[in-house]
Amino acid sequence: MVQGGIPSVRGLEDVGTPLRKFRGTLDSVPPPEDRYGKSRVTLNFRDVEVIESVEPYHFPIAQISMNQSNRKNSNWGVFGNSLAKLLSKEEDLKDCIGRRFGMVMELGRKYGENQQTGEDLIGNPWHVFELDGKVPGGAAEGAKDALETARELLNNKTRADFNAAAFADETIRKDTNLQQAIIDKSFITAELQLGNFEEDAEGVFHRVQEEAAAPALAPEAA
Repeated sequence: MVQGGIPSVRGLEDVGTPLRKFRGTLDSVPPPEDRYGKSRVTLNFRDVEVIESVEPYHFPIAQISMNQSNRKNSNWGVFGNSLAKLLSKEEDLKDCIGRRFGMVMELGRKYGENQQTGEDLIGNPWHVFELDGKVPGGAAEGAKDALETARELLNNKTRADFNAAAFADETIRKDTNLQQAIIDKSFITAELQLGNFEEDAEGVFHRVQEEAAAPALAPEAA
């Protein structure tokens, strides 16, 4: 930030990109680079649609970088796990070039503590909240019916009440992808991020009016 031609020390950000939520087409994933002994992966996006940014962002492209890791409890692990929920068992990141991603940053995720200093280990991982217009639980064949059933059950319920109702529902029990998304909480997280639901102070979820909600299953226009 610059004030009167002089750089300001106020309002500093902990992450390199101002983007917090966007849609974009995955253009390329170059071979990882070695940086300070760690393998750094960069995701290159084009045709970027900014949903949320901490400052004006007028570029049609975006680069998201993170250290590669085999640990689930890492920035790469969080990203990979969120993407895997939207892929078939045979697919991987290599199969996603040219596909439309919805990306959202989670700020201040705690991964544990530094054993030497006792300080919290904090990261800002990226989640894939949709892929080609589909959200977690919506990728399976026939998932649209199960997804809509889950939304109807979630409305005006707490998380605990919703879980009880969802796992008693025959349609949802047939959709293993949706069941997993409910168990790991990514279903509700995605619905909140898409603006389909709001959570009140008592922890009750309320469905946003249909005309104001984000289209979760409609594919992106070409």
